[in-house]
Amino acid sequence: MKKNKRANHSQRTAAALSFFMFIVIALGTVVLLEFLDYRAGKYSLIFTKIIPLRQALATGEKFDREWTEILVRRKAVFDFFRDRDGVIHFKIDVSDTDYLPLSRDLNLLVRKHRGLSQLSQVQGMKEQTVYLYQVRFDKRLTHVVLLTRRFLKIPAPTRIESPVVTAKKNQAGKIPRLAFIIDDIGYTDLMAEQLRDLGIPLTAAVIPSAPYARAEAEKIHAYGLEEIIHLPMQPKDPANHHPRDQFVLIDSSPAEIAALIQNAQAIIPFARGLNNHMGSLITANPEAMRRVLDPVKKAGLFFVDSKTTYETVGFDLARQMNIKTIVRDVFLDDEQNYLYSSGQIRRLVELARKNGRALAIGHPFASTLAALRDAVPWLKQQKVEIVFASALLE
Repeated sequence: MKKNKRANHSQRTAAALSFFMFIVIALGTVVLLEFLDYRAGKYSLIFTKIIPLRQALATGEKFDREWTEILVRRKAVFDFFRDRDGVIHFKIDVSDTDYLPLSRDLNLLVRKHRGLSQLSQVQGMKEQTVYLYQVRFDKRLTHVVLLTRRFLKIPAPTRIESPVVTAKKNQAGKIPRLAFIIDDIGYTDLMAEQLRDLGIPLTAAVIPSAPYARAEAEKIHAYGLEEIIHLPMQPKDPANHHPRDQFVLIDSSPAEIAALIQNAQAIIPFARGLNNHMGSLITANPEAMRRVLDPVKKAGLFFVDSKTTYETVGFDLARQMNIKTIVRDVFLDDEQNYLYSSGQIRRLVELARKNGRALAIGHPFASTLAALRDAVPWLKQQKVEIVFASALLE
């Protein structure tokens, strides 16, 4: 009897070990095949989405930034987008005389970062030649560069129109407008200078309780930028600590909320409006939002709904209360990296063209500011107008 029990136990143990080894071999095979796809430049669920290999990506990001700087320096007309596999596609137009220097810059930059560039396709036409470069780092395709070399041609005679005709045309074709709000200003004492140096209209959202709020607010105003109050409001996540003297809480009284806004105005005296910091719990609650918007209206401020939850009622309620308002369209840095922020800036332009206007909110991360700085020359080529957030109000 005991022998039978021992035999049965041994059989179960052997079966369990066999099953375990089967699972290990199967998983190993899947991972190996995914890795081979990744190294071949193909889409890989594991190494592109679940556990992305950061080394090649980091090199790609450095190349992307330096290549953009070269294009800006050479005043090339360019556009870019990122596909679902994370590959960056550049579309560039250059004159005949600028082609050779730019192609040389491309090859030198790829070699600098130990990558490989391949001229995979050339298409010649009467007035232009199109070159297709594929750039790989760590044997993975990271960039596709479509370079159009345009040859000189005799320009057609220019027809000079009267100022009246030009004015009518400008009025008929409205230029899409877009705005950027940078949240969380006040935690460092050097951010105002960085925002100024971007050289575009920006709206800075200053947190009243931040240690450098007052000093940064004064500099932002002196630099001719727009500033608003970034009012902390209670989110749905209960894990964070929310001091009553800094946050609008779900049970804050009208008097407490009015005091918070008055205190914020004393620290940020040139603020023309207010947006919510966090606040997914408050902005989804009509009663709580009305308690917030009553003193906002009395103070003569506009309200920007940061849309930290899709359940927000802030924008609609502000309109009902005849408060000038707008809602955020794009977050620049849900993912805190340069390429994501660059893609979000492109998305913002597309929304502005579609809807006539669009609003983005970002944060003073190094990657966000770098993406904004590098995008400015491209933005100026897109026939859009960059304005303060207040210019988009309804």
